[in-house]
Order: sequence, then C-alpha cells, then structure tokens
Amino acid sequence: MSAARGGKRAAGEERGAKRKAEAASVPLPSLPLMTRGPLALAGLVATLCVLAACTSAVYDTDLWQHLLVGKVIWQTHAIPHTQLWSWPTHGAPDELPSWLFRVLLWPFWAQGGIWGLFVWRWLTTLVAFTLAYFCTRRMGATGVAPLLMLVWAALFWRQRAQMRPETFAGVLLMAQVLLLETRRARAGTPPARDLAWGVVPIALVWANAHISWYLGFVVSGAYFLDDLLHRSAGRRPLTLLAAMAAALLASLVNPFGWETLVQPLQYFTVWRHEPVYQSIGELSPIFWDVHVRDALPLWLALVVVAALVRWRTRGFDAAQAVLMAVCLTQALTTQRFLGYAALTLAAFSARDVADWLGRRRWPDALHAPAARAMLAATACVALVVPSLADPQVGFGFGFAHRMTPERACDWIEQHGVRGRAFNTFAEGGYLLYRFYPDPGRLPFMDIHQAGTKEIRYLYAWSLQDTSAWRILDQRYRFDWVLLPGNTPGSPRLSNVLDTDSTWALVFVDDEAALWLRRDGACAALAREQAYRWVPGGPAGIGPLGERAARDSTTRGAISAELDRAIASSPYNGRAHALAGNLALLEGRWSDARAHFDAAVRLQPQDLALRERQGLARLYGGDPRGAEAAFREARGLPGNWSEADLREGQALAALGRREDARRAYERSLARHPELTEARDSLASLGAR
Repeated sequence: MSAARGGKRAAGEERGAKRKAEAASVPLPSLPLMTRGPLALAGLVATLCVLAACTSAVYDTDLWQHLLVGKVIWQTHAIPHTQLWSWPTHGAPDELPSWLFRVLLWPFWAQGGIWGLFVWRWLTTLVAFTLAYFCTRRMGATGVAPLLMLVWAALFWRQRAQMRPETFAGVLLMAQVLLLETRRARAGTPPARDLAWGVVPIALVWANAHISWYLGFVVSGAYFLDDLLHRSAGRRPLTLLAAMAAALLASLVNPFGWETLVQPLQYFTVWRHEPVYQSIGELSPIFWDVHVRDALPLWLALVVVAALVRWRTRGFDAAQAVLMAVCLTQALTTQRFLGYAALTLAAFSARDVADWLGRRRWPDALHAPAARAMLAATACVALVVPSLADPQVGFGFGFAHRMTPERACDWIEQHGVRGRAFNTFAEGGYLLYRFYPDPGRLPFMDIHQAGTKEIRYLYAWSLQDTSAWRILDQRYRFDWVLLPGNTPGSPRLSNVLDTDSTWALVFVDDEAALWLRRDGACAALAREQAYRWVPGGPAGIGPLGERAARDSTTRGAISAELDRAIASSPYNGRAHALAGNLALLEGRWSDARAHFDAAVRLQPQDLALRERQGLARLYGGDPRGAEAAFREARGLPGNWSEADLREGQALAALGRREDARRAYERSLARHPELTEARDSLASLGAR
C-alpha cells in the first residue's frame, strides 16, 4: 500500500512537472526587456499613487488614546498593568494591547504634530508595500505589470492606514512573507543558517505591537504546508516547524504573557457576540456599496481567477492557497480584515497577473519599454483617482473635526465640569487625551470598551433603550453625559435626555452634545447654562421648526440660543441650518443666505442644505447663484423630488421661460403630486 501511495505521488509530481515544462515551452511574445529608466518612472508614479491612497483626513477616534498611552509610558518609563483609562473599573488588573505601537507613535506626534502623524502613515505604508514589491520580484515577476496590482491593494489598505496599530503590524506581516518567500526561492541551496528562524524576532515584536500576532503563524503555517508538499525539492519543513515553536515561545515575552496571546481567541469565541462589538461597523461583513470607486468585486475576482490560471499552468502554490482561504474568508465576513487580505495577497496577485500578461501578445506600439511603463503609470493613476475624489474619505490632510468632541471639551474645561461621566467609546479616547489623569473627567467607556461584561451590555443597550439607560443611570448616577452630535445613526439616548427634566443641555455642535444633571455635581452650572429651546438630539428639530412657524413670539428666544450655539463652536453646521430656516421664515434673505453658506461649508454633502441655500439666493434676488446651488444639489447622492421644480424656478427668474417650462413639465411627469410645480407652470403660462 505504501508503495502504491509512493507511486501515485511520483506520478502526480511527474504530471506537475510536465505541466510546468509545457508552460515553459509556450513561446512568449518577444517583448524587449524593461529597462531601468522606464521602470523607475513607472515605479515612482506607483509609489506616489500608494502614498496618495493613504492620505486622507484623520477620522479614527482611537488615535487620541493611542497617543495618550504612549505619552504616559514615555513619562513613567513603565507599562501600566491596571485599568487607568475609565472610572467604573479604575485600578482593576488590565492588559494593555499594542503598547509598543503607542510607544513608537508618540514621538512622531510630540515632535511633528499632525505632520508627524502623516509621516508615520506614509513611512509604514511605503515600507509595507516596498516589501511587497520585493516579494513580487523574489517570486520571479518582472516589468511594470506588478505595480498596478500593488497600487490596487493600497486602495483597500487605506482603511487601516489611520495611524492604527495595524500600520506597524502591516510592516511585520510583509517582512515575514518576504522572509519565507526568499527562503522558498532558495530551496535546494540552503544557506549557512535557515531563514526560517527569522520568524522568531518578528513574532517577538508582533506580540507586543498588536493582537493580530496570530497572522504571523498563519503565514508560517501556509509556507510549512508548501514545504511538506515539496520535500523532494529540498524543502525543510521540520526546520520551519521548529522555528514556529520558537516563535510561539518568543511571543510570550511580553508584559502580559499568555493573556495577550489569548485575546484574539476571546474575541472570536465571546466578545464578538456582545452587543457593544456588534455595533462597530468595521466588524460587520463588507459594505459593498462603499466599494464602488475602488472596484473591490473586480479585484476579488481577479485575485482568484489569476491564481487558478497560474496554478493550472505553473503548478499549485499551497502557501498562496492557504493565505487566500484564510484572508479572503476573514475579509468577506469582517470588513476590518479587508486591508490585511489585500496586503497579504498583494505580492501573489501581482505575480499571477504579471505572469498572465507576460504570456499575451501585445500590439507593436507597446513593445517599447517606455510605452509599457507609460501605460502602467496611467493605469495606476486612473485606478486611484476615483477613491481620491470620494467626498467622504477622499484625498485630504489634517483632522476630520466632526469626529472629535474638541469644542465640547473646551467647554468642559472652561466651566469646570467634573463628576461621573457617561460617554460613547468613540469619544473616550479624546476625553482621555484632554483630561487624563483628572479623576473627575475620566470617561465611562474607553476605545477598548473597557469594563465588565455587564457594564458593556448595559452601555450598548442604554444608547437605544430607555429602560437600559434608567438601570445604568440608577446604578452609577452620572453627573454629565457626552454624546455624538447630530449625525446619521445618533443614539436615541440624545432624544431621551432632551425630554427628561433631570438633564439640561448646555452645549451642542456637530461634534458632540453635553448634558448636565440638574441635581448633580454641576447643578448650579446646569441652571445657568441650560438651553430651553435648542435640542441635542435630532428628534427635537422638527417640533422646534413647527413651534417657530406657529408662534412668532418664540422666535427671538430661539434665535438667541442658536446664536449662542454658533458662537460656542466653529463646527456648528446644524445651528447655522436652523438659524437659516428661521431667517427664511421671517424673510431675512441675506441672513438666510449667510447661514446656509456657512452650513454648506461644514456639511457639503447635505442635499437639503444645498436646496435651502439655493432658495435663500433665489428669494434674495440672486437667481444665478440659486441655479448654481441647485446644480450642486443635483450631483449629491439621495432622492430629491423637487430637483426639476427648483431648476425651473431659477430659470424662470433668469428670464429663460422655455427652459423653465420644460423643467416644470419634467417635474410634473416625474412627480405629479408636486402641486407647486403645477402652480409654477400655470403661472408661467399666464405671463
């Protein structure tokens, strides 16, 4: 039986060798070799595209806690082993994940500010993808074709390039892939020291840098399987297995021992089932609608098809197969892992696509190296431009201020707010950065969702369920509550606090809303600073407008509160919009236009604001400006049933009667329920 198995294995290897020989014997197109000059030019363009892909405004709210923890470690020369970052479990034993990353990141911020943070981002991205390029070359790929696949992978990595621990982990990941790929390429001519032992120091650093340390063992396991399948080619699987065992022991050399290593398993078996983790968007499956610009479905298909084609012609690559199975499964089920999948598979997919393109016949015009380099460079630019033009997370520099409660914390500091806080975990990092170690201003929940399982459960439900909030508040008796501003997906708790006489809204802008307990540690401040009319949650906006329209005597008080809100923060597009609505109601066209212009600058993607901006200009005697505003509104996502109607009104005011008539007719054809369009058409005909 053993002999039979050996015969089958030998026959299989013979068939594989025959396929490879046949593939090698296929006459390739006689393209001139790529020369250094054109290759360098294409490489430069690809590098700039990769760097541009990861250059966007900083919106990651976890950053602030990373910086604070790094600062504390540098100042104390010690790694904390107790919970210092939130007040409900303060002093309890705690593991500090990613401590090494934070220690490395802090000097970049301390010395360079926002420029330092972007240097970290650019540097780690450049190193990771340079390693991927070297890995591609080690696999045998040549020319400019691999550059396009590396740039494409960078579009998916940009989600993880927000100065997160993954930026450092990505460098370690590609260092390990390059190490093992180099070892595989040298099989049969073993060096004095087997490169497999290089995984040991990588594992040591990785376990102290991020909980994704286990991915290093996934990579090693993939190459171990490949070694097993190709022992006859001089592979040394037992050496790699011994190195993996040593790497596991090295991973234990961290301040928290095995408790650090078990965290990924805890997440998979326990934490991911908790409501607080289920509420985190990046832990959900892929949101396909946000990947239209980067063509993710096409990339996935190309990665798989190119691998299958190469396996058929060049032989099965077990290491690639394992990494594809693990990484693509993770990416499809948990969006957070898409960047890891793209980076891990970047070199393999670049090799496969280059191999396939290298066996195609190309037009004579592309035979010259310069022509091929120019084509690759143009393709790289065309690939990244749609993502860079994304109005939400496109090319940019600095901070996305709507994600940070900056002005609310200014208010807290200026007015001496202290006591037991309640906050969302997204705001916890910035609270820590601003106020640590003040015990009266520590957050209730930090970026790692610190606390007992019961605390996390009540926290998650309290944001949406009134009963859960009552239980939580009775247990801890909060003195102040900080919640996100009026954004899509705002917690229902904002509306609950607006209608609860226990709480007084004292600050609100687009970033955050702050309530104080009327009978708590800030009772006097709550009485002095409470808003009477302006709401903190979205549910109160409609009733406020109805009250202003119905009762003119309230407009002065409402306007005064809106002016106060606008003066308290430069990031108050909502207050400007409400003030603009009030100005429209009272016929103050100039004031309405000023308020809506300010609101649009802060919230340029808000279709309703664009329409109101156009109406303010139209009623104020600026039909050309109104037409421009309505045209901008047409280009925004969303359903705007009045689009043709508003265009017709602007055209009519400009004296373009026939164009206006056609616009009104389109409006009625598409939305016959719009009586304003019917009246406008009739009025136009009566002139």
